Amino acid sequence: MNETRYDWLTDRWVILAPNREERPNQFKNGFAVQSDNSIPCPFCVGAESETPEATLVLPDKEWDLTTTNRRSDSNKGYRPPWQVRVVPNKFPAISQNSHGSASANFSRIQTGSQSAPCNSSKFGSNLLTEVAVALQTKPSDSLFQCRPTRGGHEVIVEAPNHIESLTALEIDHIALVFEAYRRRLLFWRSQRDLKYAMVFKNVGADAGASLYHSHSQLISLDFVPRDIERTQERLSLYHQRFGRCYWCQVIEEEEERQERIVVRSDLFVAVCPFASRFPFGFTIVPRMHRSSFEDLSESELLDLADVVKSTLTALETALPHTAYNIILQTSPFQGYIEEATHWRLRIIPRLAKVAGFEWGADCFINTVSPEHSAAKLRSLLS
Repeated sequence: MNETRYDWLTDRWVILAPNREERPNQFKNGFAVQSDNSIPCPFCVGAESETPEATLVLPDKEWDLTTTNRRSDSNKGYRPPWQVRVVPNKFPAISQNSHGSASANFSRIQTGSQSAPCNSSKFGSNLLTEVAVALQTKPSDSLFQCRPTRGGHEVIVEAPNHIESLTALEIDHIALVFEAYRRRLLFWRSQRDLKYAMVFKNVGADAGASLYHSHSQLISLDFVPRDIERTQERLSLYHQRFGRCYWCQVIEEEEERQERIVVRSDLFVAVCPFASRFPFGFTIVPRMHRSSFEDLSESELLDLADVVKSTLTALETALPHTAYNIILQTSPFQGYIEEATHWRLRIIPRLAKVAGFEWGADCFINTVSPEHSAAKLRSLLS
Protein backbone atom coordinates (compact mmCIF):
# COMPACT_ATOMS: atom_id res chain seq x y z
CA MET A 1 0.00 0.00 0.00
CA ASN A 2 1.23 3.47 -0.85
CA GLU A 3 1.54 5.91 2.03
CA THR A 4 2.61 9.48 2.69
CA ARG A 5 5.25 10.34 5.28
CA TYR A 6 5.87 13.73 6.85
CA ASP A 7 9.30 15.36 7.16
CA TRP A 8 8.91 17.80 10.05
CA LEU A 9 12.23 19.56 9.43
CA THR A 10 11.43 20.59 5.85
CA ASP A 11 7.64 20.74 6.36
CA ARG A 12 7.01 18.42 3.41
CA TRP A 13 5.13 15.21 2.72
CA VAL A 14 6.82 12.38 0.78
CA ILE A 15 4.77 9.78 -1.11
CA LEU A 16 6.10 6.22 -0.92
CA ALA A 17 4.99 4.18 -3.94
CA PRO A 18 7.15 1.03 -4.33
CA ASN A 19 4.72 -0.32 -6.96
CA ARG A 20 5.96 2.36 -9.38
CA GLU A 21 9.13 0.30 -9.81
CA GLU A 22 7.04 -2.34 -11.60
CA ARG A 23 5.94 -0.09 -14.46
CA PRO A 24 7.31 -0.93 -17.94
CA ASN A 25 10.19 1.12 -19.30
CA GLN A 26 10.76 1.45 -23.05
CA PHE A 27 13.89 3.55 -22.64
CA LYS A 28 17.29 1.95 -22.74
CA ASN A 29 20.42 3.76 -21.57
CA GLY A 30 18.56 7.01 -21.03
CA PHE A 31 16.88 9.13 -23.69
CA ALA A 32 17.08 7.46 -27.09
CA VAL A 33 16.61 9.14 -30.45
CA GLN A 34 14.33 6.43 -31.82
CA SER A 35 11.81 4.27 -29.99
CA ASP A 36 12.09 0.50 -29.96
CA ASN A 37 9.29 -0.72 -32.26
CA SER A 38 9.75 -4.30 -31.05
CA ILE A 39 8.23 -3.39 -27.66
CA PRO A 40 4.40 -3.41 -27.79
CA CYS A 41 2.85 -0.03 -27.03
CA PRO A 42 -0.07 -0.21 -24.58
CA PHE A 43 -1.32 3.22 -25.64
CA CYS A 44 -1.76 2.61 -29.38
CA VAL A 45 -5.21 2.09 -30.84
CA GLY A 46 -6.08 -1.60 -30.74
CA ALA A 47 -4.32 -2.15 -27.40
CA GLU A 48 -7.12 -0.76 -25.23
CA SER A 49 -7.39 -4.07 -23.32
CA GLU A 50 -3.84 -3.54 -22.02
CA THR A 51 -4.96 -0.55 -19.91
CA PRO A 52 -7.67 -0.21 -17.24
CA GLU A 53 -11.13 0.84 -18.36
CA ALA A 54 -11.17 4.43 -19.58
CA THR A 55 -12.55 7.20 -17.37
CA LEU A 56 -12.90 9.52 -20.38
CA VAL A 57 -12.93 8.96 -24.13
CA LEU A 58 -13.04 11.86 -26.56
CA PRO A 59 -14.21 10.40 -29.90
CA ASP A 60 -12.77 10.93 -33.33
CA LYS A 61 -14.38 13.53 -35.56
CA GLU A 62 -12.14 14.40 -38.50
CA TRP A 63 -9.05 12.29 -37.92
CA ASP A 64 -7.10 10.79 -40.81
CA LEU A 65 -4.84 7.98 -39.66
CA THR A 66 -1.21 8.54 -40.67
CA THR A 67 1.50 6.03 -41.40
CA THR A 68 3.02 6.62 -37.97
CA ASN A 69 0.47 4.18 -36.55
CA ARG A 70 2.38 0.91 -36.53
CA ARG A 71 -0.72 -1.19 -35.90
CA SER A 72 -2.88 -0.03 -38.83
CA ASP A 73 -0.56 1.10 -41.63
CA SER A 74 -2.14 -1.33 -44.05
CA ASN A 75 -5.61 0.06 -43.51
CA LYS A 76 -5.29 3.64 -44.72
CA GLY A 77 -9.03 4.27 -44.73
CA TYR A 78 -9.46 3.24 -41.10
CA ARG A 79 -10.54 5.88 -38.59
CA PRO A 80 -9.67 5.28 -34.93
CA PRO A 81 -12.61 5.14 -32.49
CA TRP A 82 -11.02 7.76 -30.24
CA GLN A 83 -8.61 10.66 -30.31
CA VAL A 84 -7.84 11.13 -26.62
CA ARG A 85 -8.29 8.50 -23.93
CA VAL A 86 -7.94 8.82 -20.13
CA VAL A 87 -7.29 5.71 -18.06
CA PRO A 88 -6.34 4.98 -14.44
CA ASN A 89 -2.61 4.46 -14.04
CA LYS A 90 -1.82 0.74 -13.63
CA PHE A 91 1.07 1.63 -11.32
CA PRO A 92 -0.33 4.59 -9.36
CA ALA A 93 1.58 6.84 -7.02
CA ILE A 94 -1.79 7.57 -5.38
CA SER A 95 -4.57 5.02 -5.15
CA GLN A 96 -8.16 6.20 -5.08
CA ASN A 97 -8.98 3.40 -2.64
CA SER A 98 -6.09 3.92 -0.21
CA HIS A 99 -6.84 2.73 3.31
CA GLY A 100 -4.95 3.18 6.54
CA SER A 101 -3.86 0.88 9.33
CA ALA A 102 -5.32 1.43 12.78
CA SER A 103 -1.86 1.05 14.32
CA ALA A 104 -0.24 3.82 12.27
CA ASN A 105 -0.02 7.49 13.24
CA PHE A 106 -2.24 8.96 10.55
CA SER A 107 -3.37 12.40 9.51
CA ARG A 108 -6.05 13.19 12.09
CA ILE A 109 -5.44 15.40 15.09
CA GLN A 110 -8.00 14.59 17.76
CA THR A 111 -9.60 17.66 19.36
CA GLY A 112 -12.43 16.48 21.55
CA SER A 113 -15.00 14.68 19.47
CA GLN A 114 -13.92 16.24 16.19
CA SER A 115 -10.97 15.58 13.94
CA ALA A 116 -9.16 17.85 11.52
CA PRO A 117 -6.91 17.00 8.57
CA CYS A 118 -3.26 17.16 9.53
CA ASN A 119 -1.90 19.19 6.61
CA SER A 120 1.55 20.65 6.21
CA SER A 121 0.56 24.15 7.32
CA LYS A 122 -0.77 22.75 10.58
CA PHE A 123 2.55 21.06 11.28
CA GLY A 124 4.52 24.05 10.07
CA SER A 125 2.78 26.43 12.43
CA ASN A 126 3.22 24.38 15.62
CA LEU A 127 6.14 23.27 17.70
CA LEU A 128 6.95 19.59 17.64
CA THR A 129 5.84 19.18 21.27
CA GLU A 130 2.48 20.85 20.53
CA VAL A 131 1.90 18.40 17.70
CA ALA A 132 2.80 15.54 20.02
CA VAL A 133 0.31 16.74 22.63
CA ALA A 134 -2.41 17.12 20.02
CA LEU A 135 -1.74 13.61 18.79
CA GLN A 136 -1.50 12.31 22.36
CA THR A 137 1.84 10.71 21.59
CA LYS A 138 5.37 11.10 22.82
CA PRO A 139 7.57 13.68 21.02
CA SER A 140 9.72 10.88 19.63
CA ASP A 141 6.64 9.23 18.08
CA SER A 142 5.55 12.45 16.41
CA LEU A 143 8.81 12.50 14.42
CA PHE A 144 7.50 9.63 12.33
CA GLN A 145 4.07 10.65 11.10
CA CYS A 146 2.56 8.74 8.21
CA ARG A 147 -0.87 8.67 6.65
CA PRO A 148 -2.83 6.97 3.90
CA THR A 149 -3.53 9.35 1.04
CA ARG A 150 -6.73 9.42 -0.93
CA GLY A 151 -6.79 10.68 -4.50
CA GLY A 152 -6.23 9.41 -8.00
CA HIS A 153 -3.59 8.88 -10.66
CA GLU A 154 -4.60 8.89 -14.32
CA VAL A 155 -2.90 8.76 -17.71
CA ILE A 156 -4.08 10.96 -20.59
CA VAL A 157 -3.22 9.15 -23.82
CA GLU A 158 -2.94 12.00 -26.29
CA ALA A 159 -3.40 10.22 -29.63
CA PRO A 160 -4.38 6.81 -31.00
CA ASN A 161 -1.41 6.68 -33.37
CA HIS A 162 2.13 6.27 -32.12
CA ILE A 163 3.47 9.80 -31.73
CA GLU A 164 6.15 10.96 -29.31
CA SER A 165 5.45 14.69 -29.01
CA LEU A 166 2.49 17.04 -28.87
CA THR A 167 4.09 18.90 -31.78
CA ALA A 168 3.15 15.98 -34.07
CA LEU A 169 -0.54 16.83 -33.56
CA GLU A 170 -2.71 19.42 -35.24
CA ILE A 171 -3.75 22.40 -33.15
CA ASP A 172 -7.37 21.25 -32.79
CA HIS A 173 -6.15 17.86 -31.56
CA ILE A 174 -3.89 19.49 -28.96
CA ALA A 175 -6.94 21.50 -27.86
CA LEU A 176 -8.77 18.20 -27.42
CA VAL A 177 -5.95 17.00 -25.15
CA PHE A 178 -6.43 20.16 -23.07
CA GLU A 179 -10.17 19.52 -23.05
CA ALA A 180 -9.39 16.14 -21.46
CA TYR A 181 -7.28 17.96 -18.86
CA ARG A 182 -10.16 20.32 -18.18
CA ARG A 183 -12.80 17.64 -17.80
CA ARG A 184 -10.75 15.41 -15.51
CA LEU A 185 -9.72 18.36 -13.34
CA LEU A 186 -13.40 19.26 -13.01
CA PHE A 187 -14.16 15.68 -12.02
CA TRP A 188 -11.49 15.54 -9.32
CA ARG A 189 -12.43 19.00 -8.07
CA SER A 190 -15.94 17.68 -7.49
CA GLN A 191 -14.74 14.82 -5.28
CA ARG A 192 -15.32 15.29 -1.58
CA ASP A 193 -12.26 15.84 0.63
CA LEU A 194 -9.78 16.22 -2.24
CA LYS A 195 -7.68 19.38 -2.13
CA TYR A 196 -5.45 19.58 -5.19
CA ALA A 197 -4.65 18.07 -8.58
CA MET A 198 -1.75 18.56 -10.96
CA VAL A 199 -1.44 17.62 -14.62
CA PHE A 200 2.09 16.97 -15.82
CA LYS A 201 3.86 15.56 -18.84
CA ASN A 202 7.27 13.88 -18.90
CA VAL A 203 9.07 13.83 -22.25
CA GLY A 204 12.21 11.69 -22.39
CA ALA A 205 13.90 9.46 -19.85
CA ASP A 206 15.72 12.35 -18.16
CA ALA A 207 12.33 13.94 -17.49
CA GLY A 208 10.96 10.76 -15.90
CA ALA A 209 9.18 9.18 -18.89
CA SER A 210 9.04 5.40 -19.19
CA LEU A 211 6.93 5.07 -22.37
CA TYR A 212 7.41 6.80 -25.73
CA HIS A 213 3.79 7.21 -26.76
CA SER A 214 2.87 10.84 -26.07
CA HIS A 215 0.88 11.05 -22.84
CA SER A 216 0.28 13.19 -19.78
CA GLN A 217 -0.59 12.27 -16.21
CA LEU A 218 -2.89 13.67 -13.54
CA ILE A 219 -2.45 13.15 -9.81
CA SER A 220 -5.13 14.32 -7.36
CA LEU A 221 -4.51 14.55 -3.61
CA ASP A 222 -6.36 15.02 -0.36
CA PHE A 223 -3.77 17.58 0.73
CA VAL A 224 -2.06 20.58 -0.85
CA PRO A 225 1.70 19.99 -1.31
CA ARG A 226 3.73 22.41 0.76
CA ASP A 227 5.46 24.11 -2.20
CA ILE A 228 2.05 24.81 -3.76
CA GLU A 229 0.81 26.05 -0.41
CA ARG A 230 3.77 28.41 -0.08
CA THR A 231 3.12 29.80 -3.55
CA GLN A 232 -0.51 30.44 -2.62
CA GLU A 233 0.62 32.21 0.54
CA ARG A 234 2.94 34.47 -1.50
CA LEU A 235 0.23 35.22 -4.06
CA SER A 236 -2.21 36.08 -1.29
CA LEU A 237 0.38 38.31 0.39
CA TYR A 238 1.05 40.18 -2.86
CA HIS A 239 -2.65 40.72 -3.41
CA GLN A 240 -3.08 41.92 0.16
CA ARG A 241 -0.23 44.43 -0.11
CA PHE A 242 -0.77 45.76 -3.64
CA GLY A 243 -4.41 45.03 -4.37
CA ARG A 244 -3.80 43.05 -7.54
CA CYS A 245 -2.68 39.69 -8.89
CA TYR A 246 1.07 39.05 -8.95
CA TRP A 247 0.99 37.34 -12.35
CA CYS A 248 -1.15 40.07 -13.89
CA GLN A 249 1.51 42.56 -12.77
CA VAL A 250 4.32 40.39 -14.16
CA ILE A 251 2.59 40.05 -17.53
CA GLU A 252 2.07 43.81 -17.76
CA GLU A 253 5.72 44.51 -16.95
CA GLU A 254 7.09 41.80 -19.26
CA GLU A 255 4.96 42.95 -22.20
CA GLU A 256 6.27 46.45 -21.70
CA ARG A 257 9.93 45.37 -21.53
CA GLN A 258 9.76 42.69 -24.28
CA GLU A 259 13.06 41.18 -23.15
CA ARG A 260 11.83 37.78 -22.03
CA ILE A 261 8.67 37.32 -24.11
CA VAL A 262 8.80 34.24 -26.35
CA VAL A 263 5.42 34.69 -28.02
CA ARG A 264 2.16 36.48 -27.33
CA SER A 265 -1.30 35.71 -28.66
CA ASP A 266 -4.60 37.46 -28.06
CA LEU A 267 -5.17 35.40 -24.92
CA PHE A 268 -1.83 33.98 -23.73
CA VAL A 269 1.80 34.94 -23.31
CA ALA A 270 4.87 32.70 -23.08
CA VAL A 271 7.71 34.21 -21.07
CA CYS A 272 11.07 33.05 -19.75
CA PRO A 273 10.82 34.01 -16.06
CA PHE A 274 13.13 36.77 -14.81
CA ALA A 275 14.64 34.43 -12.18
CA SER A 276 14.28 31.19 -14.13
CA ARG A 277 16.02 28.25 -12.49
CA PHE A 278 16.41 26.30 -15.75
CA PRO A 279 18.01 27.11 -19.14
CA PHE A 280 15.37 27.70 -21.83
CA GLY A 281 12.55 27.22 -19.33
CA PHE A 282 9.41 29.22 -20.00
CA THR A 283 5.92 29.72 -18.59
CA ILE A 284 2.64 30.19 -20.44
CA VAL A 285 -0.01 32.23 -18.62
CA PRO A 286 -3.37 33.73 -19.64
CA ARG A 287 -3.08 37.46 -20.27
CA MET A 288 -6.42 38.07 -18.56
CA HIS A 289 -6.82 37.05 -14.95
CA ARG A 290 -7.93 33.41 -14.69
CA SER A 291 -7.53 31.43 -11.50
CA SER A 292 -8.46 27.96 -12.76
CA PHE A 293 -7.57 26.11 -15.95
CA GLU A 294 -10.92 24.32 -15.73
CA ASP A 295 -12.75 27.56 -16.60
CA LEU A 296 -11.29 27.79 -20.12
CA SER A 297 -13.66 27.89 -23.09
CA GLU A 298 -13.23 26.01 -26.37
CA SER A 299 -11.83 29.08 -28.11
CA GLU A 300 -9.35 29.63 -25.30
CA LEU A 301 -8.22 26.00 -25.48
CA LEU A 302 -7.59 26.41 -29.22
CA ASP A 303 -5.56 29.58 -28.68
CA LEU A 304 -3.56 27.86 -25.93
CA ALA A 305 -2.94 24.86 -28.20
CA ASP A 306 -1.54 27.18 -30.88
CA VAL A 307 0.86 28.83 -28.38
CA VAL A 308 1.95 25.47 -26.94
CA LYS A 309 2.62 23.94 -30.35
CA SER A 310 4.64 26.90 -31.61
CA THR A 311 6.77 27.22 -28.46
CA LEU A 312 7.39 23.47 -28.09
CA THR A 313 8.34 23.27 -31.77
CA ALA A 314 10.85 26.08 -31.21
CA LEU A 315 12.21 24.32 -28.12
CA GLU A 316 12.57 20.99 -29.91
CA THR A 317 14.29 22.75 -32.82
CA ALA A 318 16.71 24.61 -30.56
CA LEU A 319 17.45 21.55 -28.42
CA PRO A 320 16.84 18.36 -30.42
CA HIS A 321 16.11 15.24 -28.32
CA THR A 322 16.20 17.20 -25.06
CA ALA A 323 13.95 15.87 -22.32
CA TYR A 324 11.49 18.27 -20.73
CA ASN A 325 8.58 18.45 -18.32
CA ILE A 326 5.28 20.27 -18.75
CA ILE A 327 3.50 21.15 -15.51
CA LEU A 328 -0.01 22.59 -15.27
CA GLN A 329 -0.53 24.45 -12.01
CA THR A 330 -4.15 25.40 -11.45
CA SER A 331 -5.86 26.65 -8.31
CA PRO A 332 -6.35 24.43 -5.24
CA PHE A 333 -9.82 22.98 -4.91
CA GLN A 334 -10.70 25.13 -1.90
CA GLY A 335 -9.36 27.77 0.45
CA TYR A 336 -7.74 30.04 -2.15
CA ILE A 337 -8.29 33.71 -3.05
CA GLU A 338 -9.58 33.79 -6.62
CA GLU A 339 -8.37 37.35 -7.25
CA ALA A 340 -4.84 36.39 -6.19
CA THR A 341 -4.54 33.05 -8.03
CA HIS A 342 -3.47 32.80 -11.67
CA TRP A 343 -3.02 29.40 -13.35
CA ARG A 344 0.11 28.71 -15.42
CA LEU A 345 1.72 26.11 -17.65
CA ARG A 346 5.43 25.59 -16.98
CA ILE A 347 7.87 24.03 -19.48
CA ILE A 348 11.13 22.84 -17.90
CA PRO A 349 13.88 21.51 -20.23
CA ARG A 350 16.16 18.99 -18.52
CA LEU A 351 19.47 20.26 -19.90
CA ALA A 352 21.52 20.08 -16.73
CA LYS A 353 21.55 17.67 -13.83
CA VAL A 354 20.46 18.99 -10.46
CA ALA A 355 23.73 18.75 -8.53
CA GLY A 356 24.97 18.99 -4.97
CA PHE A 357 24.66 22.73 -4.47
CA GLU A 358 21.09 22.78 -5.75
CA TRP A 359 20.07 19.85 -3.55
CA GLY A 360 21.89 21.22 -0.52
CA ALA A 361 20.89 24.87 -0.73
CA ASP A 362 17.67 24.72 -2.78
CA CYS A 363 19.30 27.50 -4.82
CA PHE A 364 19.68 26.81 -8.54
CA ILE A 365 22.47 27.83 -10.92
CA ASN A 366 21.18 28.73 -14.39
CA THR A 367 23.89 28.81 -17.08
CA VAL A 368 21.72 30.51 -19.73
CA SER A 369 20.10 33.88 -19.10
CA PRO A 370 16.31 34.08 -19.57
CA GLU A 371 16.84 36.94 -22.01
CA HIS A 372 19.07 34.78 -24.24
CA SER A 373 16.68 31.83 -23.93
CA ALA A 374 13.71 33.95 -24.99
CA ALA A 375 15.58 35.46 -27.94
CA LYS A 376 16.68 32.05 -29.18
CA LEU A 377 13.20 30.57 -28.94
CA ARG A 378 11.66 33.64 -30.62
CA SER A 379 14.04 33.25 -33.54
CA LEU A 380 12.80 29.71 -34.15
CA LEU A 381 9.06 30.33 -34.03
CA SER A 382 7.30 29.06 -37.10
